[in-house]
Amino acid sequence: MQVYGIVVFLILFLIIAPDTYLYFRFMRKSVSRSVCVLHWIICAFFALYTTFILMNVNNIYSPETVCQLMTFVATLGAIYFPKLIFSNFDLFYNLTKRRWKRLHYWGYFLAAISFVLIMHAIHFGKFKFGKGEYTVEIENLPESFDGYKIVQVSDFHLGSFSKAMVRVEPLFNMLKEEDADLVVFTGDMVNTFPEETLGWDSLFHTIPSKDPKLGIMGNHDHTPYFRWSSPEVKEANSKKIEASIERLGFKLLKNENHVIRRGNDSIVISGLDYSNGRKRHIIPAYSNLDKCDENVSDSAIRILLMHDPTIFDDSIAGKRNYALTISGHTHSAQIGFIIGSFKWSPAHIRFKYCDGQYFVGKQCIITSRGVGCVGIPARLGMTPEYEVITLKKKRQ
Repeated sequence: MQVYGIVVFLILFLIIAPDTYLYFRFMRKSVSRSVCVLHWIICAFFALYTTFILMNVNNIYSPETVCQLMTFVATLGAIYFPKLIFSNFDLFYNLTKRRWKRLHYWGYFLAAISFVLIMHAIHFGKFKFGKGEYTVEIENLPESFDGYKIVQVSDFHLGSFSKAMVRVEPLFNMLKEEDADLVVFTGDMVNTFPEETLGWDSLFHTIPSKDPKLGIMGNHDHTPYFRWSSPEVKEANSKKIEASIERLGFKLLKNENHVIRRGNDSIVISGLDYSNGRKRHIIPAYSNLDKCDENVSDSAIRILLMHDPTIFDDSIAGKRNYALTISGHTHSAQIGFIIGSFKWSPAHIRFKYCDGQYFVGKQCIITSRGVGCVGIPARLGMTPEYEVITLKKKRQ
């Protein structure tokens, strides 16, 4: 897990700046010395403990500890983000010589609202499972596949649920009710460790699929965000994650194809290993589209599973004959808003194909916001969901 200096600075600023402002604005002359001392002890505790955690994050070798770290960061945000909001409003109120008195009240109001929203996102938002439904019309789709139902699940990040199987069980009940022809998993089963999958077998094995369940590896499944003692240890951990995904019931496709047949008809599902669209040096690309093309006829109806949607324009659209590409990875930033058919999150700034269904010519890409959390165990607005994709034969 990589931690950058700017992250440390921003978190410390979030802690120290509002506490310093509140002390000089409200406490220095109006509360007892003991209360002031307690105020600075609490501030120092959060600042020093946060710095200690961030500086030692690469020594964390347990999924439980990672989850505790994420919970601490979320709690920190719930306490200090409202303080930061109020401090900014109150500062502006004073700079304008108190002419805009309503600003003061807005500061109180928005600070309270932000606290409630953060707590809701942590304790309820990440468990508010839903589904997206899409229809994809494909020319020359065999009649026996007209109405074929694919259920996509992506980005579980099981360690972020902290073994809260009871809270996640409704998701699996929803998946059971879909009675899918095919269930596909598009990467990031874990955050870092294979042990995150322990205890989940019974739930995963309840997911029905008429055809074998298929899956691919995501960036977290290759564990690049951790400073391993050696490349061999990192590779061994990744292999254990592969075995864990297969133990949960998915056939892994690593730049491979799987043919699904209905009588004399067939479609080809290609699974692309993690493709690093951003080309960051800490995350090597494991993908090989040429291998996915081997022994596949040009006339075949093809569907591609890939984790990162950022390579779609450069490598897929107009270049390879995939009628449908199914991806995940973005989480839709785990925060945003949806108004009718319009949706926006910070992830839309970074990802062209962020959340939902998109078309480039006759080719379609569907990106799932996923069912899990990474970083902060919370979702606000962009609730977790799986996708139900129905294939239809395009009529003239």
